[in-house]
Amino acid sequence: MQKTDIPRVLVLGATGRTGAAVVKFLEETPGQVVPVRTSRSQATVEQWIKEEKEAVRIDLDDPDTFPAALEGIDRLFVMTGYTSAMNHQTKSLVDAAEDAGVSFLVHLGVFSNGRSTDPHFAWHKLVERYIAGSKLAWTHVHPHVFMENLLGINRLRDGQMVWPMGDKQVGWIANDDIAAVVAKVLAEGSEAHAGQVYELSSDLLNGTELAEFLTTTVGREIPALVLTPDDLQRMIDAGLDTAPPNMDAAYAASTLIWARQTFEGRMDYSVVTTSTVKDLLGREPIRFASWAAAHRQELLDQLS
Repeated sequence: MQKTDIPRVLVLGATGRTGAAVVKFLEETPGQVVPVRTSRSQATVEQWIKEEKEAVRIDLDDPDTFPAALEGIDRLFVMTGYTSAMNHQTKSLVDAAEDAGVSFLVHLGVFSNGRSTDPHFAWHKLVERYIAGSKLAWTHVHPHVFMENLLGINRLRDGQMVWPMGDKQVGWIANDDIAAVVAKVLAEGSEAHAGQVYELSSDLLNGTELAEFLTTTVGREIPALVLTPDDLQRMIDAGLDTAPPNMDAAYAASTLIWARQTFEGRMDYSVVTTSTVKDLLGREPIRFASWAAAHRQELLDQLS
């Protein structure tokens, strides 16, 4: 790639929900930046190129792919998967970005006070401390729980909303709000956003409240199965609950620690909503009722 007057933005995870949405929003600001899609699949990259879209191959598990992918890149969006490999992946990528002359990095982290002992929260803080010590200008975006988790990791089980944290609420944020904030920050660049931490939380809901919304939305009774982390641990031990295939064992164990700390009240500091979406985008965030209505068919499919 060759540098142009228009900043080029490398978007990790462009085949997933968040990365694809970031690209979509960036493409809605033509002339401001050039989004460059990424995938570890060469076939996917070649297909994008055939469609006259900017695309490069990058494999976070193979740092040798980093220099070519970063050639001519001005800004970088970093998000990693549900794996403890996020630590060495991001460290190596930040180093390569420095070497390639990237000027600005936007990192997708977690909603935290920075002192959580939950391992995956600590991993994100380590990554952010490393980014802060680099030569890159940076912005961190901290979303609370993705509403889209209800279509994947936290999908309905046997027609029930399983909630292993008693009556505790957590914050929720829609993927499109996350992606729109990330895209705006990437498009406007470091002059407007360097050194900022943007926290995203639009609704506070527990399992019972989620089930009530879902029942209203899909028009079928969806009960809440309210459990404790100990109940969940027994389900895991009995083989009744397993981690998603894209989540490694260390990360899966960390999510159980998060559930336990939430249940114990150690995460109560995070039970807040934020004005970030309105402040940055000039509109109200997507509320859970609207999100559920938009995804009604996907939710119904879980009941079939």
